[in-house]
Amino acid sequence: MAKILTIELGHSVIKLCEMDYKVKNPKIYQCQEAITPAGSVNDGYITEGRMKDLAYAIKETIARNGIKTKKVIFTVASAKIINREVTVPGVKESQLASVIQANLNEYFPVSLAEYEVTQSLVQTIAEGPDMGKHRVLIFAAEKNMLDAYKRLASACDLDIVNVCCSGASIIEAARKQSASGCQAIIKMEEKYSIISVMKDGVLMLQRSINYGVGDAMNEVATQPSFAAGDTLGVWRLITRQNCTSEPVTNVKEAGRPDARAAVTEALNPLLSGIMRVFDYFNSHFDGMEIENVSIVGLGAQFIGVPEILGAALGIVCRKAGMFQDIQMADSDVKQKVDAYSSCIGAGFAGDGFLHEDSKGKLTMEVNYTAMSVLVGVLAAVVAVVMVVMSILPYMEAKKEEERLKELQATYQEGMDAYNEFTATQALYDQVVLGTRLSEHANDNLLVFLGELETKLPYDVVIEEFTSDDEQCVINMDVADKATAAKVVSTLREFESVMMVTMETMEEKEKKNDSDEDGQNTSSDDDEVEELVAKDTYVNLTVNCFYYPIITDTDSAAQQK
Repeated sequence: MAKILTIELGHSVIKLCEMDYKVKNPKIYQCQEAITPAGSVNDGYITEGRMKDLAYAIKETIARNGIKTKKVIFTVASAKIINREVTVPGVKESQLASVIQANLNEYFPVSLAEYEVTQSLVQTIAEGPDMGKHRVLIFAAEKNMLDAYKRLASACDLDIVNVCCSGASIIEAARKQSASGCQAIIKMEEKYSIISVMKDGVLMLQRSINYGVGDAMNEVATQPSFAAGDTLGVWRLITRQNCTSEPVTNVKEAGRPDARAAVTEALNPLLSGIMRVFDYFNSHFDGMEIENVSIVGLGAQFIGVPEILGAALGIVCRKAGMFQDIQMADSDVKQKVDAYSSCIGAGFAGDGFLHEDSKGKLTMEVNYTAMSVLVGVLAAVVAVVMVVMSILPYMEAKKEEERLKELQATYQEGMDAYNEFTATQALYDQVVLGTRLSEHANDNLLVFLGELETKLPYDVVIEEFTSDDEQCVINMDVADKATAAKVVSTLREFESVMMVTMETMEEKEKKNDSDEDGQNTSSDDDEVEELVAKDTYVNLTVNCFYYPIITDTDSAAQQK
């Protein structure tokens, strides 16, 4: 039984899925993730200077998880991939590619000389004036993007089978789920989201937006109360605890309330983009109403995101359901399968960008025919011309080769400098994050104690003092309620605290401590004189909340 490895390169997370290939009831064996090296993937394009780092991350993940499969399919999402839906005449499905190639100039008003084209069959129209025709999604990707994936596969010691478009992969995955009616499948990743609306397994609408959960993940990484650490730590935290302000049943909340509110606020651009697509669908597809929403990709694993989106849309949102006729190797795969829908769909997709150009073959056959006629008429002349003309292109090619080598040498130093800068920048970001995680508001304690010493009334007796990273709690005795009010007012004027609250205030009677002879045992005559003056005193407890520390590191990070 043949196996395939499907890989999706995200902005910060690489997803790998090992599954059966081209079988009726496939089995998914593993779903693994790895951290994308900084700057190695940008909008689906692989950075040549970070190719080795990217290949190492993939190879290390493959080796660590004991994956032996050598054949690989990449699924790619990029704003640079052109897509369009067209209606194709009612030909056999095996002839769709030829028909599309022959009519590319009608479908796209730009030159596609440097692009590879693939297609995904959406629907064969069953009724109406277009009955028998096909609705087809056409995707066009730049050849240099696809060539980079070929080189990456070679660097990983893998045999590349195909490169698919993530939009087509999502459609194939959705068809394998037992969902009926009108539903929306939303693939949420770090920098983008793909919204696909399907009715009874037929695609009605697909749109991409340049918003994802990446901003929310950055908030989790930078908020000190989460203490998430690196990218892998963020991934683990958001999939195990609730980092949003939306309550989730039976899930522990992480961090402070203000940190969770910041994460929720970072999701607003994503929610607005999705709502605009839904509004467009409702206004252009009369009589259809989206009944449920399924979330796949990173958003499906980000605890709290389905609940927040559901509250915004007024529709129950959940992670995508299980796939039909697909076996899962273990419970770990079942828990992760929602985030890997695009990878799984790539294993089902029949078409991809890597294929033979049938149109190019046809052109070559026509040229060879014309050449055979010409050779038959002017054989001798052509022989002489071919000898002479073959020398000139060779000389020009040699000259161009030398020019390109000189150009490469000229820019090599710049490329090395850029790679060094990128590595240094990544190290700097890690140092800044580490510095911020090491700071504590309790570092203001000495400043606060100094203000207590200089500004607190002399007749206040502090019974108990406790402090942590956020606040201190003081239990004290004062002469009366007026003095207590004055003490609270004085504390609120301290420069080292941002808020003071009074938890308790209780008036108590004084106890007269006497020895057996009836003489007062206090050794402090002044204190005795003061306490004798009144029979009661006031005990109060106050909470003082520190201001957060603002450092040069914070300022530099904000300016950046």
